[in-house]
Amino acid sequence: MIDQAEPDSRQEPAKLADAARQWTRRAVLDIARQAGARVVTRPMFRGRPTLDMTIAQAEPMTGIAAARHLEHAARGLTREYIRCAREDGRTWDQIGMALDLAATAARRGIPLADAAYDEAAGDPDGEYARRYGRTFAWTCPSCQATVRDRGPSSGPADDEQGHEDGCRRLAAAITAWEAQWDEP
Repeated sequence: MIDQAEPDSRQEPAKLADAARQWTRRAVLDIARQAGARVVTRPMFRGRPTLDMTIAQAEPMTGIAAARHLEHAARGLTREYIRCAREDGRTWDQIGMALDLAATAARRGIPLADAAYDEAAGDPDGEYARRYGRTFAWTCPSCQATVRDRGPSSGPADDEQGHEDGCRRLAAAITAWEAQWDEP
């Protein structure tokens, strides 16, 4: 179910980015400490020896590994949230907006919805995609079937394979898709 009172995460991107950096730094340090790695102290502001402020960091090689694990974990969590968004009825366009992919889509010359699908389903030019095609699976809350979503390009009748016959959500999505073509 979609929470109508959810905040617009685009209102304060600088604040969100700063919070993410701070929590990521803490998480890397916690992972390093749990692994028994050495923690080092470095100047907070490099090249400014008059400022006597330091920061604790993981030993660099451990920090690199921990940050990379966090990156992969965040990617997996992003995909989980994308799955939940699709299950809640969010469009690929809305997901693209939440992922802040407008500039990426414009640079690549593709619709925002396609950029969002690429983020979720993976590299369209990757080996797996070339051999087997790409899909993004989610569970339809209306018919409880596993949907193999092939993206936003051809419309829900073609792109959302797996709905049960008579699925109300699919019928509504098809109606909305067809109505957009009737608009002037």
